[in-house]
Amino acid sequence: MKYTMKDIAQAAGVSLSTVSLVLNDRPVRVSDKTRKRIKQIAAETHYQPNSAAVSLSRHVSYNIGLIVPDITNPFFAQMTREINEQLAQHGYSTLFADSNNSAEKERHILHNMVSRGVDGILLVPSNEFFYQDMEKLQKQIDETGKPFVLVNATADKLRVCSVNFDNFQGAALATQELIDHGHRNIAFIQGKAQYVNAPERYQGYRQTLEKNGLTFHPDFLYEGDYSIESGYQAASSIINNNEVTAVLSSSDMMLFGIIKWANEHQVNAFNRFSMIGFDNDPYDVITQYPLTTVDQQISKMVSESVGALLKMIVNKKITHQKLIVTPELIRRQSVRMIKK
Repeated sequence: MKYTMKDIAQAAGVSLSTVSLVLNDRPVRVSDKTRKRIKQIAAETHYQPNSAAVSLSRHVSYNIGLIVPDITNPFFAQMTREINEQLAQHGYSTLFADSNNSAEKERHILHNMVSRGVDGILLVPSNEFFYQDMEKLQKQIDETGKPFVLVNATADKLRVCSVNFDNFQGAALATQELIDHGHRNIAFIQGKAQYVNAPERYQGYRQTLEKNGLTFHPDFLYEGDYSIESGYQAASSIINNNEVTAVLSSSDMMLFGIIKWANEHQVNAFNRFSMIGFDNDPYDVITQYPLTTVDQQISKMVSESVGALLKMIVNKKITHQKLIVTPELIRRQSVRMIKK
């Protein structure tokens, strides 16, 4: 049997409004004995308030909408778990959706989440995100009236709160690490030009080469979509380029593709060249030589994103701040010193 406040009121011999005020810790003119009795009856009957009714009365749902581009990608899977856990610590539930890297689907999901009454939106953008009508998107975001945080991206053309990783600095740290180990011919597997954060990583790589007096070679530049498959497809060209002594990849997944191709063709990729990736994937440590990688500080990024969103919800004030998370180079065993 599910007990209601009306049942508690009858058992305690008080009015329904008195029970409501006591259970919500609101001021009410009753004795401490009566207050204690009401709470005791509620505990003994395992009373659970109607969450929908509470939400309506307080104009909050304690639900946060989360949109990610690809839940099958370990990076986004880890981010989703972190967001869910951190929101739960603050009493919020997560309404989750995968956009399948589609800007059109993102807009549709955003509309649906707002119609479901979420208190705010966390959007990890698709690769198509910045290649759409920004004015139209800004209008949609503004019309929601909801706190909104763009995660893992910076949008200079949008008036939104954003939290991003310093992609330029991450690539610069990785490139400098390879240079400091004597490498001069460093291949770079970049994300496609339209991908979120790809241009910043390319610039970090290229400008660090130039800062060290090294020539940028276009034939050392490769392109992928951050997947194992795209690394696999680029592997033959990279491995057979005898000038290349090191590889910097915009994702660990693409390095896994290179290692896969090398294993199938009886080539030891770790003897062939040094390697650094991005994302600090959990599988980095199970390769023959654990991979050196750029850690994007997911926990820190999530903490900043959730904190910014909840602050807007509590203060009932939408802000447009841009927060940047500092990267960290995780040194393992995939980079070796060579003679200059």
